[in-house]
Amino acid sequence: MAQKSWVLSNVDILDEIFQWFDYELTHGHPLVDLVSFIGYTPPPDVEAVRRRSLASAARVCKAFHDPAIRVLWRQLESLLPLFSLIGSSFAKVQENVKQPNGQPFCDIYHLPDRLSAHEWARLTKYAAYVQVLYISSVLGPQSLTQESWESMKVLFGNRSVCPNLRMLKWGARWPETELPGILHFLTPTIDKMLVVVYTIPLRTSFDLVPTWQAVIPGIVEEICKRARRLSHLTVSTGHLNASELLTVLSHSHPPTFRGLHLQGQHGTPPISLSSFMDLAHITALESLQLNVPVECGPEASLPAVLNLPHLRHLRLIHAYHKSHPAYSIITSSRLQLLHVNHMEYSSFASLHYTCAAWEHSFPNLEVLAVRLRPSTLLMGIQTRSLLTAVRPLLNFRKMRSCTIGSSYAPFTIDDADLEALSVAWPSLTKLDISSMSTWAGMPGLLSLATNCPNLTALSIRSIVIRSEDIPGDVLQMVPMNHPLKTLVVVYGLPADTYHLIRDKLFPNINLRPGLYGFEEENSLYYA
Repeated sequence: MAQKSWVLSNVDILDEIFQWFDYELTHGHPLVDLVSFIGYTPPPDVEAVRRRSLASAARVCKAFHDPAIRVLWRQLESLLPLFSLIGSSFAKVQENVKQPNGQPFCDIYHLPDRLSAHEWARLTKYAAYVQVLYISSVLGPQSLTQESWESMKVLFGNRSVCPNLRMLKWGARWPETELPGILHFLTPTIDKMLVVVYTIPLRTSFDLVPTWQAVIPGIVEEICKRARRLSHLTVSTGHLNASELLTVLSHSHPPTFRGLHLQGQHGTPPISLSSFMDLAHITALESLQLNVPVECGPEASLPAVLNLPHLRHLRLIHAYHKSHPAYSIITSSRLQLLHVNHMEYSSFASLHYTCAAWEHSFPNLEVLAVRLRPSTLLMGIQTRSLLTAVRPLLNFRKMRSCTIGSSYAPFTIDDADLEALSVAWPSLTKLDISSMSTWAGMPGLLSLATNCPNLTALSIRSIVIRSEDIPGDVLQMVPMNHPLKTLVVVYGLPADTYHLIRDKLFPNINLRPGLYGFEEENSLYYA
């Protein structure tokens, strides 16, 4: 009994236990990019069980109360639970209101501008527990009246509603009320933020674009002033031009700022070249993702380089090089990850030139993911070895992961190419060349097995192996327990070939008959 009492009195142990009831936006799935989950709603059954469990724990045992309450209120996907604490003062004024453009019906609540002392104490007590807050006026089943935002200003003044916030996602469609409402939630403790401007799917909001355009830069400036520990900011700009926003951020960012993600829509206006160059002022920037175009112009008018000395992760989602040559001037000696979507090239020589430029701009690259987009001039021409065009990539001696994809790629990869890749990249853990015309045999797989002892995932178009192709003396050089687990063969793999590979080279791959897709990471996949 004494031992149990000691455990119940240890706050650190109880906090650790109740962490397992914490809310996750995707409930166990890794959250890489908040923008991908703008419209995400947690499973209601899972969320209901989680909340009931925490609420019950808080009621049945005094020792459980504080740890359970802290977890229950730590993350909210709406303001409604918080304002519902003030009881009848927070009233529903409209029910099942039809929204434009097929959006779900919603109930509308009103927040008064006066509260009793008891209501105020209750509201501020629980608001202090909130560390992560997701607010979207468009996608939720409840909404606040426009007057509620003015009430919030009267009630809280310059104080933050949630003074201990660490992460805030704010989505708004009305720039004159909801968007400035973000100011009531800015606090020095905020580390990560996502601001979403909804110009779609509400077509009526297109008329508000000029107002949005005027408000957003000021909001960003206030974020930089008030959230002095901000490290990462994502802004989904809809159909707004992000040029002024980027300039304000570049000159006003807090010293802790490390990551920027700009997300646009199809048809988003391009960032001006001068605003793009303002990124150089964010000297400590470590992660940059641009899903917006950059102003096009003659390459001769571009500066020589845009050096971001601390940049480690770079993701460019719009067309690279041909349509947006400004992207090609970014340099960083510390860059480890480069993700380029829709990389345009007009000839094999131009692709070789781009790869050589990367070798110079990012000498310490470790992870490369690129989707090639050849010019229509290359359609139907004779294929050639991929390495003839991308050979400069072999000089990245620290390469750990490489994915090269294309909807149409006039390239081939054979055993000699696989041998060259394996020798050049001994630290390789993942290789995906499944969109290329690959015909791998035992020599190529042997090279990967012997030269890449850390390889755990391989995706390839096809494999052709015969038992007589296996030299016994070479097999002695293969690691006894090679870690390769995930093998993707687009054109399928006969059972005897699979067993040959598993028995002789990669004992940890595992075939599951009838499997179409990945099951964990330990599987063979037929596409």
